Amino acid sequence: MIEAISIRNIALIDELQLELSPGLNIFTGETGAGKSVILKSIGLVLGERTSADIVREGTNAASVEIGVSPATPLASVGETDDTLVLSRQISSNGRSRCRINGELANLKQLEELGALLVDIHGQHEHQSLFRTETHLELLDDFGETETERQQVSKHYHHLLDLQRELDTLLHTLKTSEREKELLQFEVKELTSAKLQEGEEEKLTKELSILNNAEELYESSTLVYEQLDGDGQGGHVGSDIGSSLSVLQSLRDSAKTFSKLAEMDGSLTELGERLDSSLYELEDIASQILDYTETIEFNPARLAEVTERLDLISKFKRRYGDTISEMIEYQTDAEQKLENLELGSEKIDDLQLQIKGMKQEAKELCVALSEKRKKVAEKLSALVEKELQELGMEKAEFHTSVEPQEDENGILRINEKRYSFREHGMDKVEFLIAPNVGSDLRPLARIASGGEISRVMLALKTVLVQVDSIPTVLFDEIDSGIGGKIADVVGKKLKELSQSAQVICITHLPQIARFADRHFLVEKDVVDERTLITAKPLSDAERVTEIARMHGGNETEVGLAHARELLNT
Repeated sequence: MIEAISIRNIALIDELQLELSPGLNIFTGETGAGKSVILKSIGLVLGERTSADIVREGTNAASVEIGVSPATPLASVGETDDTLVLSRQISSNGRSRCRINGELANLKQLEELGALLVDIHGQHEHQSLFRTETHLELLDDFGETETERQQVSKHYHHLLDLQRELDTLLHTLKTSEREKELLQFEVKELTSAKLQEGEEEKLTKELSILNNAEELYESSTLVYEQLDGDGQGGHVGSDIGSSLSVLQSLRDSAKTFSKLAEMDGSLTELGERLDSSLYELEDIASQILDYTETIEFNPARLAEVTERLDLISKFKRRYGDTISEMIEYQTDAEQKLENLELGSEKIDDLQLQIKGMKQEAKELCVALSEKRKKVAEKLSALVEKELQELGMEKAEFHTSVEPQEDENGILRINEKRYSFREHGMDKVEFLIAPNVGSDLRPLARIASGGEISRVMLALKTVLVQVDSIPTVLFDEIDSGIGGKIADVVGKKLKELSQSAQVICITHLPQIARFADRHFLVEKDVVDERTLITAKPLSDAERVTEIARMHGGNETEVGLAHARELLNT
């Protein structure tokens, strides 16, 4: 709902700030006081078109800002814990600047967001129920057809998937025989190669070892001789000669140190450390010896690894930069080849599936259409009843549910073809004949502002539980009514305000008396300038305003009558 409105320099408004009630907000005042200017200002911040003439004379720019309660569901902007703020500035040169929560936006974004926030009914364009695309959704919500509609939607998307698969297969089958031969060659080549993930990295490491086998052998042998060259490891051919190896020297030192530790116990720990180092070096020497025995001088394996890496390098130029990409390419090529080789069989199978799916879709769409027609009758009767209570006794309201014929449609019923969409095959539209003898026409073609507002009030009253727009604005709803009907309209507005915020301009006390918050709009002369002002009325001020609206009788009798109206 709209929590607050701030208006600056619009027409004759200097600066105006109003806080609205979540229920029924009534604006009253003398004819020409400027009530519609306030409603026009709300329309501007919701994306309605305007011109530079709206800017107050003598100023550079006009602006309107509204704060919207965070309880309002707004999928397009996401949930927020803060109040949503919409603003629009219109300069005297006609340029417009829009913002949503302080961020710049275009007029289209503001209009789309406004359509989620407020329904304006009167001599305005911003009316959601005038958009026929919303009628089907409202009817389905009202008739609780969600289960049937979901089934239709599921079949629709499944059918699209099957059709796309069939189209792709048919296109693939048009591929030339040459491409088929190329695919066969590629699949055979990749299959024969038996590529494996991580193979290139493993071969590269092996190649490095094979290329450096001689140096690896000589260097590791030298290290072993230096560590244990006294022949205990069984190795011969050392170039070190008579000099003792590191390990032999350490063994001698360990024996000597062991005798010292027997004489001086404080050397025991050092002796143990020396023994530990000796064992570690002996283990290292042993492992080096084992390593030298694994080194292989294998020219044949070197040639094999080199050839394999050359093959992988060649494949990179054809099938991908990595073995993973090559394997993926092989999988795709195999699938394409399978489609080419088994295409006819698959086409027959897909066409059979599509035929069955179309038959199921037709049955579901017909069932949904029949249910919609029954729901439409119920909705039409309820709206007509509301219109009669609102003083349009002769009005005829009809919810049209018509399957849409389409010569290219996939649904064939009684020798006719119909379009199949996600929501079925129907077009739904609300039609009305306000007077006896007039033809049923779309809602948007109703000429009278009062009739428009009352039709919308009737629809809103019936659809209030399924229409998600949280704020409804009525202008000229009291046009051409009075007395008992005015009282009924007031009660309907009050009932509607229990489920949605209502903003309404009225000249009738029978309607104004139901307000949760009552605003008085006036024109005042301030510093030789005419300005539009508005303020919320206290209980005492409401009595005076209701008396004025009832005929300008502000005597004790008139005030007493106004109190009676308010109390009842």
